[in-house]
Amino acid sequence: MFTTSLTLRRSLLALALSACASLAFASTYHIELNTSSLSGDGWIDLQFNPGNFGSMTAASVTLSDFIGFGSNAEINGAVSGSLASGYTISNTDASGLNDLFHSVDYSGGKIAFNVSFSGAADPAQSASGSVFAVALYDATGLTPLGTTDTSGSLVQLNWYAGTTANAGTIVSTPLVNSLPTSVTAVSAVPEPSSWALMAGGLALLGLMRRRQQAA
Repeated sequence: MFTTSLTLRRSLLALALSACASLAFASTYHIELNTSSLSGDGWIDLQFNPGNFGSMTAASVTLSDFIGFGSNAEINGAVSGSLASGYTISNTDASGLNDLFHSVDYSGGKIAFNVSFSGAADPAQSASGSVFAVALYDATGLTPLGTTDTSGSLVQLNWYAGTTANAGTIVSTPLVNSLPTSVTAVSAVPEPSSWALMAGGLALLGLMRRRQQAA
């Protein structure tokens, strides 16, 4: 009985710690583009693609908390979701192009959103990483705005997988642009399911502790 109880307690503790770990490894950033010098409608181009497809480690970005986004969207590759629920872009499409091309409204003075990185573990640290790139275009969708960088991007964040799933390193690439941009790391907002998992495990541990003391 003691062995079974001890094993169960350890399992519940592992469950709670696992939930905590999933929160700690989340990498979330707030990206804000100052569009006060622009007017009218335009487009934002959001891409998440592997730097080297041959050594790619599967990863994805989740986009949320949109400001200044319109109602129209064009997608290529491994992109899913909606403006209401949030978009997910994975780096896994065989074409090598995973792209969300979304309408925006520049008249509000800023375009902003949150991006969270996650992915499979890379114990060998062999992957070259994947690049999340952000660009703005005019109403035709053809002319890049606010940048003289050859990539057309205003922001580039490079994801390198860690030795633990959903853990990794984010490195920003300096770019030449004239449009003020801000990239700020923010505290990860836990999913309700993660909180429920952690709370349930801790509650069961407390219940078993009380029963042991009562015995």
